[in-house]
Amino acid sequence: MIRVYTTDEARNTILKRKFIFSNPEFRSNNVSPEEIVRNIVKDVQERGDQALKDWTLKLDEVNIDQFEIVNVDFEECLSTINPELKKALEIASERIYKFHNSQPILSWINYNLGGQLGQIIKPIKKIGIYIPGGKTPLFSSILMTAIPAVVAGTKDIIFASPPEKSGTLSNIILATCGLIKRYGVNIRLFKIGGAQAVAAMAFGTEQVPKVEKIVGPGNIYVNLAKKEVYGIVGIDGIYGPTEVIIIADETANPSLVASDLLAQAEHDPLAIPILVTSDQNSISYIKNELKRQILDLERKSIIEKSIQGKGGIILTNSLEESIQISNEFAPEHLSLMVKDPMIVLNQIENAGGIFIGENSFEVLGDYIAGPSHVMPTNGTARFSSALSVHDFIKRINLVYLNKETTLHLSKYAEKMAESEKLTGHAKAASLRNYYNRNEKGGDIIE
Repeated sequence: MIRVYTTDEARNTILKRKFIFSNPEFRSNNVSPEEIVRNIVKDVQERGDQALKDWTLKLDEVNIDQFEIVNVDFEECLSTINPELKKALEIASERIYKFHNSQPILSWINYNLGGQLGQIIKPIKKIGIYIPGGKTPLFSSILMTAIPAVVAGTKDIIFASPPEKSGTLSNIILATCGLIKRYGVNIRLFKIGGAQAVAAMAFGTEQVPKVEKIVGPGNIYVNLAKKEVYGIVGIDGIYGPTEVIIIADETANPSLVASDLLAQAEHDPLAIPILVTSDQNSISYIKNELKRQILDLERKSIIEKSIQGKGGIILTNSLEESIQISNEFAPEHLSLMVKDPMIVLNQIENAGGIFIGENSFEVLGDYIAGPSHVMPTNGTARFSSALSVHDFIKRINLVYLNKETTLHLSKYAEKMAESEKLTGHAKAASLRNYYNRNEKGGDIIE
């Protein structure tokens, strides 16, 4: 069911991810997904709402004229969902808010550099959030993307999500948006999915307002559309299939290791569940647990495709080699099921999120632990971070120098500008010296 690799075999196979956008499963009539998305984005830019209507009918098989959902009684929506689910959402909302509210985003001023230098922090005012739909509306993504924006000070949030066949959005999405509404922000909901939703928020249409940044996970078409509109608006990142590496030793519980691999695999046939261990004796137990537990899971076919296609067990020679393998892969999620996880933690260089010990399992991170579950994939954890408050702010540099510092620095700036042959820069610096030395001003005598 799941293949066991040596480290050399792993480095030549599963550690060399094939970029998701080249996957043949996403090619239609020999047209690349990039070309499909480019056409959709351009069409929405040029034809606005009519293009949205046409693409929604073609791709979602729903005929919609009015894309915005208006006059929603969010509290009524919340009151109609399962009480236990409502409580779970409220607890998750509270924990996510508290976690992100702890992130430091204060403006600062330094008075020791000849004046006042620092940074002013301002929120991005209007954010577009894509909510994945498809077979299952991922309402948890609403909390994980919108709450960090709320904490940052964003005032206007535009939600877009694929419509159901009935032509509306599911009640659970409306209810979860109601929790965001409680924070006092302005929210608007649009029943639009895919690349056309991203294009609408990026350019604006007659019905859909233009935003300043678009965030949120989605399928290949959503991510390619975000890539296409980057620069017109900001984006949080380009996300591939979800992935996990579990580093386990002889102390790990085989049943829990197996359950966490299966949980990751059920996201998507292209999901990447990987176990890295130096304990050969535990492998057979874990494989047996995988076979036993999968029998009771609804998404069995998806799990099997994931495990057989992108999953694997990597048998290493030591815990140190297991850590090295993980750092090379730079996983979205990294689970440490080892005897002394805090010692291992100090050696981790690349990961979107680290889950320490069997009690801190990755599923809690998906829903309720606190940090956003939107994390870097495809090895981008080498240079990027999980979604946070910092994705919804701007840092504006502040320079306010006194006269003495300007006199001191201008001559050096002038010399540097002359060396770069930027005579306009040099002149601007020399003029500051002239006027600061001759406070009354006057004409410059050459």
